[in-house]
Amino acid sequence: MSHIHKVEGPAPHVLPVGVYWTVFGALLCLTALTVWVAEFDFGTMSTTVALLVATTKASLVLACFMHLWFDNKFYGVILGATFVFLSLFILFCVMDEGSRTLIDPERANFLPRDQKVLQYKTDHPDELALRPGLKDPVKDELNFEGPHSQEE
Repeated sequence: MSHIHKVEGPAPHVLPVGVYWTVFGALLCLTALTVWVAEFDFGTMSTTVALLVATTKASLVLACFMHLWFDNKFYGVILGATFVFLSLFILFCVMDEGSRTLIDPERANFLPRDQKVLQYKTDHPDELALRPGLKDPVKDELNFEGPHSQEE
């Protein structure tokens, strides 16, 4: 049986319990910071501040509890590339949402309760049932056929 070789990997890293308690304390402090920061209005930067604190907490969890700090550094590169692409996807969505007014300023917000519509409804409560440019539905032109039709 001398032809069987045992494959040995890298030595396991065992962290002292104090490291886990330190990270736990840091996570508690960052959670308290999240609650404290939520009381302030940073305007358009509120989401950025909240994401910064959340990213710091996630980094601590990834580095210590998931052992990325002590593991092969290639895993950190993979994780970093993942975050880069995630931030690009979020950036593209934010850019699309922010540039819609450049294309069609009248339809800046595609939600039914657009600010202009709400202001118009407040000024003229009986005149506008729908958004500007839309007509009221004519009951004779509506199609009620289908699985939920009322006719029997």
